[in-house]
Amino acid sequence: MPDEFWDLTFHEFFLIQRGRNEQFEMKERFKWERTRWLACLMLQPHKKKNSKLNPTDLVRFEWEKKEEKISTEKRKQAAMYAAKKYKIELPKEKE
Repeated sequence: MPDEFWDLTFHEFFLIQRGRNEQFEMKERFKWERTRWLACLMLQPHKKKNSKLNPTDLVRFEWEKKEEKISTEKRKQAAMYAAKKYKIELPKEKE
């Protein structure tokens, strides 16, 4: 790989780096979920009879939370900002 590094375009390097970051993040998530599951198993005998403890009752991780939907207006504003900043001409809106 070191010899190939200098032949990579920025985009190719970015994709490789993003893939490695995602792989690392997935391993970390798995470790945290395993820890939460073990904690749940260890606490289960101390719960009242007929009550159930779920791992998500202990802690809900950031990646399990629902993503906030971005409104169309906010997307338009972001696109206008980027177009102005990078001097890109946007297509005309249909009326």
